[in-house]
Amino acid sequence: MKKSYSFVKTKNIILKVLLCLFLVNCSAHLGEDRTSNVNDPFESYNRKVHSLNKTLDKVALLPASQVYGGIIHQSIRLSAATFHGNLQEPKHFTNHLVQGQFSKASVDVSRFIINSTVGMLGLFDIASRFNLFPERTEFDETFAYWSVPTGPYLELPFVGPSSIRGSVGLVSDYTVNPLLILSSPIASLSFATFEIVNIINSRYEYSNVVDSLLYESSDSYSSSRLTYLQQSKKMGSENELLEIELFDPTEDF
Repeated sequence: MKKSYSFVKTKNIILKVLLCLFLVNCSAHLGEDRTSNVNDPFESYNRKVHSLNKTLDKVALLPASQVYGGIIHQSIRLSAATFHGNLQEPKHFTNHLVQGQFSKASVDVSRFIINSTVGMLGLFDIASRFNLFPERTEFDETFAYWSVPTGPYLELPFVGPSSIRGSVGLVSDYTVNPLLILSSPIASLSFATFEIVNIINSRYEYSNVVDSLLYESSDSYSSSRLTYLQQSKKMGSENELLEIELFDPTEDF
């Protein structure tokens, strides 16, 4: 019964992804915004979603991140970030494999095995001590690698800046998350918990950048859109990781 349920769930996910890919190719032919030379035909809708996201950030996410950063020790925040990063290794492996970057895919596997065992389920990044450093990639980048067009800009509720291709990539990324592959209530609850903690942690660590975009620019929507589209253009090239300056509890040993 469980196998049948998993098969139906997987089939539904694949159908949704294929449908979204169809929409990507269709949407790629929509005209660009005539005033800003940006492919944003849904600007009216996007601005409403942006306003919603900005309000949610102001009343919920920002205060929660400040409390989180104020009471949670740096070493614990680092372990939480490292644990979440370890769960992303299967995604990195899958995408590097599809992109034909086999050496990077082997590093992803090695990192996941080492950090999941010696690193205590990913709480510590032991693999980096063996010069096996993380190499982030995602399905959005894989689609770009295979020349799938970005499509119109799209801001997602509770998520933020994206595009048609990016939205499909986001759904695809979740299909290879170890916690969702398990298909159990406990795993799903754990997935939601870790994702929420990661969002709050990221909001705290990158507070200066986010605050600058949302609250210090004359048009936060245009600033956020420009930042996302600039990053999107780099898809397929070498990604530079944004370093989180956190205390490493093992650095003195």
